[in-house]
Amino acid sequence: MKRFDVWLVMKNSEHGRVVDNLGLCVIVTPEELIDLPSLMVAPMTTSSASLPSRVECDFEGSKGYVMLDQIRAVEKTSFIKKLGELELDIQVTLCDCLQEFFAL
Repeated sequence: MKRFDVWLVMKNSEHGRVVDNLGLCVIVTPEELIDLPSLMVAPMTTSSASLPSRVECDFEGSKGYVMLDQIRAVEKTSFIKKLGELELDIQVTLCDCLQEFFAL
C-alpha cells in the first residue's frame, strides 16, 4: 500500500461486504504514515458537481473524479483489492489541490 494507489475499499465495515458498501478510493496518506493501522483515502466517483475539491482523472478507461472533500480514515482491514495507481500528472494535481484545500 502506498500513496496514490487506487483500491477497492469496504466503506463501512459495520455493514458487511455488500456491493453498495464497496467503492474505489485513492490513498492520500503521506508515505511517512503508511505503517499506521488506518490510512486516509479520498473516494472516487464517475459523477460529480463542479467543485474545486474534485480532481478529474481517467482510471481504467473511465472518466471520474477524486473527491478530496470526502477524505476519511479507513482501517487497512477494509482494503479489499488494489486496482492500480493514478498517473503522475494526476498525483501532482492532487497534491496541489490538497495544499490549497488545507491552506491556512
